[in-house]
Amino acid sequence: MDSATHTYFRILPTVAAALLACSLTGCYSGPRGTTTAPRSSVNRDLALTLAKSVATSIGGHVYAIAPSGSMIPTLDEGSIVTVERVSLDKLKKGDIVIYRNAAGVSVIHRLYERHDDRWYVLGDNNTTIDRETVSSANFLGRVCAIFYTSAEIPRGTQAGVPPQLTAVANTP
Repeated sequence: MDSATHTYFRILPTVAAALLACSLTGCYSGPRGTTTAPRSSVNRDLALTLAKSVATSIGGHVYAIAPSGSMIPTLDEGSIVTVERVSLDKLKKGDIVIYRNAAGVSVIHRLYERHDDRWYVLGDNNTTIDRETVSSANFLGRVCAIFYTSAEIPRGTQAGVPPQLTAVANTP
């Protein structure tokens, strides 16, 4: 079996699971410009299961979004993301990434501007860029899948997700 065929059969179950989830439970496709993150009929447990399936198939990780509001309307604490490992040189402006800040907290924001080997990042709901930059030393991965759930999670709780796999959509 050649490598292209091997890759195809490796990712086929993941693609099929995502398509099945969208067709059976509904995916958000509403208008942009809202002040809240999208919702779908997918419950949190199913979203976690699907996100873990995708992460397993690509060697990635699952993160739940902690409350802060900086990535609204794209993400809020009801969102679950799958993060893929990529090299820093593969990133482009607009990608959503997770990095670890100086305090050790995982932060999820969008790439704004590159300067040499560092990226400045900005939350979708923030007006100023983050004080810290993303570099190879603190870069954790790029968001490759977002799973919206049916309801907001009460502030301060992230049921079913280990604390180290919770990303703060942080305000500057």
